Amino acid sequence: MAMETKTHLLEVLQTEILARLPLRTICRFKSVCKTWKSTIESVYFRRLFLSLHGDSSSSSWSLMCGQDELIFFHGRKTWDYLPKSPAPLIPPSFKRFYVGDCNYADSSGGLVLTTDGSDKAYCYVGSPVLQQWIKIPPPPSDPKGDSSVFGLVTRLDEDGVVLSFKVIRIASYQVTNDYLSSDLSVLLYSSETGVWTFKVIHSPIQIGNMYNINLNGTIYFGCLSVPGVLLAHDFYSESDQFRVVQLPDYPDHNKDYKRTLTTSGGFVMYVRTLAKKEDTVLKIWRLMNNDDYSWQLLWEVGFPITGNYAPVAMHPFDVATVYLWSQRDDHLVSCNLRKQDYTVLGDAANDCFIDKSVCKKSVDELWRPRSSSGEDEDLNFQVCIWLFQFVIPRWMESVPRPPHAEMIDTTSLLSHATATHERMVREHETMMRERAAIMGDESNDEYFWMG
Repeated sequence: MAMETKTHLLEVLQTEILARLPLRTICRFKSVCKTWKSTIESVYFRRLFLSLHGDSSSSSWSLMCGQDELIFFHGRKTWDYLPKSPAPLIPPSFKRFYVGDCNYADSSGGLVLTTDGSDKAYCYVGSPVLQQWIKIPPPPSDPKGDSSVFGLVTRLDEDGVVLSFKVIRIASYQVTNDYLSSDLSVLLYSSETGVWTFKVIHSPIQIGNMYNINLNGTIYFGCLSVPGVLLAHDFYSESDQFRVVQLPDYPDHNKDYKRTLTTSGGFVMYVRTLAKKEDTVLKIWRLMNNDDYSWQLLWEVGFPITGNYAPVAMHPFDVATVYLWSQRDDHLVSCNLRKQDYTVLGDAANDCFIDKSVCKKSVDELWRPRSSSGEDEDLNFQVCIWLFQFVIPRWMESVPRPPHAEMIDTTSLLSHATATHERMVREHETMMRERAAIMGDESNDEYFWMG
């Protein structure tokens, strides 16, 4: 009995020690023995690890604007040996716009969606950290890939682990009812079934463009023909309708407000700043996950900072931390809403790495000074929805693998992209030589000098 108690205590102590190590180290320990592998893969161990690494400083994430990375926060306590920026985790070939490369399309739940530049029928979903990629086949109804790869949504469990994903391809977009409403036709690929399905989603208003944010299976469109509202659709639901979500402060047209839509703590967040003579006032609402999509005012706090501050993001896991960019002084400020204090973040301070030139360019483009004279009032009701968070997963769960799907590593994917790019370059050169031969030497010389 005493020996069993001693053995149990040793196992508990061993588990507690393992759970305090970084993820990559823990992953290597899975190969020590079957007992350790079983322990590390258990739900109990995962939740113990997340509870021990649950503070906001343990998470790694980037603030992105399209292909550009503005800011990266390095959570060294969770992932050891991470680079200073997650950009190297998404290989350079994913970011080029050359023919034949794999191009970044979207991200959700720590997974990334890339397109195949050489064959628009195919795309890939994977984890840059774990270097696992799923090759997504084309829809049977669209074997040539005439539909466009649009987005990626994920369903997460209570610990933030990805349970499943869906790839969205847009088949068509049509305005209806004399341009008052619209229909969005999509093709959906589910990791649970490995099957494509077709769906038409009806909207009571027009979607001005496809800028959006997504959270736990739902996509929120913000650039619409009607100001002051969002369109929301849960792509895991059976519904064929967009939900219209009224923003909490519409129609307050104060042109001095700066507004942004972001996510934090598993909720969509609406952040607004107002510069006053002696301080900057923040108001932050949370979109409740209920049937009527109501907003809850979480914070209304003034900070003794003056100037032109634009809200760029909230911390993905801490609803009391918001980040502001000074358009006057070109620096980033972290505001602690609970303590009502703030910190100016310098490069490499607090494991924060800032590309100031990209921040300045992106923020200035998003919040250009606008004159209200002679303008429609609604033009002043601008909400930023172009910035998004790319969050490194806090746990090392494998990418959900659809039935009969092919899984490849990053090296294989890059080799495919490189080989395809080289093949298409050769084909292009051959085509140009054949064209020059048809045009003749004289025409070819003229063509050369024109180039």
